[in-house]
Amino acid sequence: MSRLLILGAGIAGHTAAMHARHRLPPQHEVVVVSPNSQWNWIPSNIWVGTGYMKPEQVTFPLAPVYRKLGIPFHQAKAVSIHPEGSAERITPFVTIEYTSEDRRGQVTQLEYDFLINATGPRLNFGATKGLGPEANSLSVCTYGHASQTAAALGQVIERMKRGDRQTLLIGTGHGTCTCQGAAFEYLFNVEYELRRQGVRDKARLVWISNEAELGDFGMGGMFLRRGGYVTHSRIFAESLFTERGVEWITQAHVREVGTGETSYETLDGEERSLTHDFAMLLPPFTG
Repeated sequence: MSRLLILGAGIAGHTAAMHARHRLPPQHEVVVVSPNSQWNWIPSNIWVGTGYMKPEQVTFPLAPVYRKLGIPFHQAKAVSIHPEGSAERITPFVTIEYTSEDRRGQVTQLEYDFLINATGPRLNFGATKGLGPEANSLSVCTYGHASQTAAALGQVIERMKRGDRQTLLIGTGHGTCTCQGAAFEYLFNVEYELRRQGVRDKARLVWISNEAELGDFGMGGMFLRRGGYVTHSRIFAESLFTERGVEWITQAHVREVGTGETSYETLDGEERSLTHDFAMLLPPFTG
């Protein structure tokens, strides 16, 4: 008998566990370790962040699914990986620390024959001073963050309904961010919501990004075929931003997010700042 140990139960880890359990003979064990009790369809967090969806619509509990399939599940975080074992243990193992309420803080070791590391990115809010929901900006990276962001957006919209003008800053919060697409989608979800609520004329909507140009998305852009024409995403994005009245700042590295003000440096070295009433800025990722 062999044991396949999967670290992480997000899109990659959960999918791997489902396929492995389906395809492996029953004598082989599939084990999943994840610090989260809920599975989250992360791409839909941009809808949670505008209030169109609730957290319970983009999540489901993992334990019942794995129990039904006979997959041992440990709600814990992986602390260290030992592919060559140790002086006391010759087989490979992973040290885990439980995050569940009943076993929080307990540490144990799980041996494995095969390992899939699908822990995903670490949200590195600490890379930028003042970045993140625990500081001065908002996020849609998790369903919890997105729910908090929806509440803040609702407050901004209420102020606009009372006649106050508001500035909303959306984009990337560091020069090394790599997930511009999620912020781009969220930006236009917000723009639509402002029009739907009848307050678009009270909003200054600003996009800030480390992209070289609009429509770059960190990969040099793409070519889109539409109506018989092939158009580069820069032209498509610039047209969309202009049509919707969205300002843009590109080639920007956010240096600090303060209370109502974000400072940034452009690629040519110029230092600038922007005051705002709402800021949703994605963090860079680390392993």
